[in-house]
Amino acid sequence: MSIAGRWHPVGSSFGAVSVQAWFSNEDVEIDPGSSLVLQLSVQNLGATTESYTIVPSGLTADWVTVEQGNLTLFAGSSDVVSVAIVPPKLPTTSAGPTSVGVRIIPTNAPDDTIVAETNLDVLGFDDRRIVALQPVIRTRRRASYEFMVENHGNALASCRVRLIDPTARVDGNFDPPAVGIAPGGSSLVRLKAKAKRGIFRRSTRHLDFEVEAEQPGHEPAAGRLSLVQPPTIPAAAIGKVAAVAASLGLIAAAWFHVVKPEINDAANARVDERLSEFDAKVAEIAESSGESVPVTTVPEDEGGPAAEFGIPSSFRLTVTPAQLDIADTAFSVPADQVLDITDLRVENANGDTGRATLAVNAEELFVYELGNIRGSFFEPGITQLRLQPGDNLTLSVRCDTVGDPATGTCETSVNVRGRAIDVDDL
Repeated sequence: MSIAGRWHPVGSSFGAVSVQAWFSNEDVEIDPGSSLVLQLSVQNLGATTESYTIVPSGLTADWVTVEQGNLTLFAGSSDVVSVAIVPPKLPTTSAGPTSVGVRIIPTNAPDDTIVAETNLDVLGFDDRRIVALQPVIRTRRRASYEFMVENHGNALASCRVRLIDPTARVDGNFDPPAVGIAPGGSSLVRLKAKAKRGIFRRSTRHLDFEVEAEQPGHEPAAGRLSLVQPPTIPAAAIGKVAAVAASLGLIAAAWFHVVKPEINDAANARVDERLSEFDAKVAEIAESSGESVPVTTVPEDEGGPAAEFGIPSSFRLTVTPAQLDIADTAFSVPADQVLDITDLRVENANGDTGRATLAVNAEELFVYELGNIRGSFFEPGITQLRLQPGDNLTLSVRCDTVGDPATGTCETSVNVRGRAIDVDDL
């Protein structure tokens, strides 16, 4: 009789065994994370009825589940038992051939225990990731980034690293330019980036680009980075120069329209005073009624301290969606104020993965991939953003994976800082 699979006795060194077992399939391919059911045939070779206990055996016992762990057979009879095999989708599940076995133990003759084995060909799978340690850097022109290339697959990753910028505004060099990573491992790569063109800027410029780890015949892994360039001629400096010019203009206007006329009025008043004295003396001599002399008064300037423009304001938006759920929260600007936002901080303390969106009146402003935010805080550079009275600032989060199982939910926060200004002061 020809059978597939193989079996051998355990614990008995002489004599014929009372049971034999074999798998109906051998050299079967299987993907990690998938399930495969094989048929195990068990035959009682003894002269009496016997019961058997069937349990997984060997280094791959954790992958195997025997659907019928206890079996009773009459003398000379046989039966078929289903055996489910589920190799986990982990880097520790090595690709290539491996053996899967089960142990058949007779209840009345444990020395006749046998092990039935079959060969499996475990296929390889890819899961490469790029995790940026500094997703955003604010600098004039040059910046040094560090990111991790991680291999969560079960096969060796041999990747070349390259920079992708469709706008051709960023260039750089990698150290090292290529990495080889064992299953479950990671490698640190440094990027020395520099911005091209745009030497003179009046406002902040955001240069977004990607780094990619690629290997022929495999899906590439990509990570998003950003270089924020502050203005070389800040708008604030232009405003200060304009303010100084306006002050000089006011001083000149004050001289010609206020100071000089006051000097002339003072001189005329002194002349009038001397004429009044002369008229009084003439009146005394002539014993006639004197005429009153008009008195010129100089009005005093009125002034006061300048009101401060706006007051500091800060608040925090936090959402805690469950895994595979979406949650949001919002802040509304009071009806009598405008809000100038100058700083945003995104907090992903538990290392959750998913997608966070910050929107104004349902219009998306910023989108963050939580898997790229490492550590407690993440701070992108932004230009000043003004919210009008009644505007709604909404934080929406989609939770893909909970970083800390003890919490049971994702937790994402955005800290907002700026200045609140009364509408009447504008």
